[in-house]
Amino acid sequence: MNKSVLSAAALAACAGAASAQTGVTLFGLVDAYVESARISGRETVNRVSSGGSAASRWGLRGREDLGGGLSGNFVIENGFAPDTGMALQGGRLFGRQAWVGLASATAGEIRLGRQYAPMHFSMQSSDIDAFSAFSPVFAMYLSNGEQSRQDNQVSYWTPKLGGFSGAVSVAAGEGAAVAPGPTTGWIPAAGTAKRSLGALLRYQAGALDASAGFHQGGQRLAAGEAQQRAFNLGATYRFGSAQLGGNYWEHRNELPTATTARTRGFALGVRVPVAGALSVVAQVGQVRDNGRAYATGAVKADGRTTHVNVGANYTLSKRTELYLRYARVEDRDAGYNGRATAALFGAFGANNALPVSGSARTLGVGLRHSF
Repeated sequence: MNKSVLSAAALAACAGAASAQTGVTLFGLVDAYVESARISGRETVNRVSSGGSAASRWGLRGREDLGGGLSGNFVIENGFAPDTGMALQGGRLFGRQAWVGLASATAGEIRLGRQYAPMHFSMQSSDIDAFSAFSPVFAMYLSNGEQSRQDNQVSYWTPKLGGFSGAVSVAAGEGAAVAPGPTTGWIPAAGTAKRSLGALLRYQAGALDASAGFHQGGQRLAAGEAQQRAFNLGATYRFGSAQLGGNYWEHRNELPTATTARTRGFALGVRVPVAGALSVVAQVGQVRDNGRAYATGAVKADGRTTHVNVGANYTLSKRTELYLRYARVEDRDAGYNGRATAALFGAFGANNALPVSGSARTLGVGLRHSF
């Protein structure tokens, strides 16, 4: 067969594939910052860190129009640290998200795969600093990792009706091995994962964005079963060009000893444009526990952890932004039920412990570019 005929056939085949696929989009962002950080009892550390304003990632999302109001969708997303080039989420290829779905304009959407728990969207949307590493809301969120991403999840997302939308999810535990550690502080002991459930109700209309999120997960342990329950109530409201946000959060760890370790937290914040491309942000948050050690339920002093986050953003373009943040965390009597690391997950990292009744602070200047 003539080479020109072969080429034409190949081009026709590619054109047919392209017309069936409505669109595939490459997306992501790169975020790095220079910081000076100190935890009480240690020397000051000066370093380059990643993900100050938002976690660095890249991914692909696609949609195919199937006709009749139906579409096939997918998202695959990788997290990485630009300061080292290392993959995040334990080195997974697509550790942030990896799911495929079928959507209807009138009936909603079903998604299958690794996804965010519905409660993620309630906490993120009510965080005035949008889950920056310095945010007190982000610290609360990371103190129970099952509130974030889940393997083996099936979720249903409703269409929006009169400003209301919602989601429900179930994630099969599949007997996966689990164990406590710096990044799994909500797990009391080695065991296997139970099924997780989640729900989200959200209202978006005009200047108001309000939501409620729920999460339930647990583990089968040698001593019995542990169960974690969490919920969040949050909202943001725009006053002209300024924005106010707040949330109330609770996490409970129901232990095999028939005791419950509980933490409750709140955060309030404001974002205000100052002049042109410059805006300022300020947040305060506090977490209190119920005087029970998280892993054992043993009696302890009632703990309290207070977070402050202040800073500024300067927009260089639609995709590029400079930011400055100062954050301080102060503890009294081992807040977060003694999980010292929980308060520092964001800006300081999972392996850094806040001393009992100690403090930590960090000052960071960074650059974020989206694509």
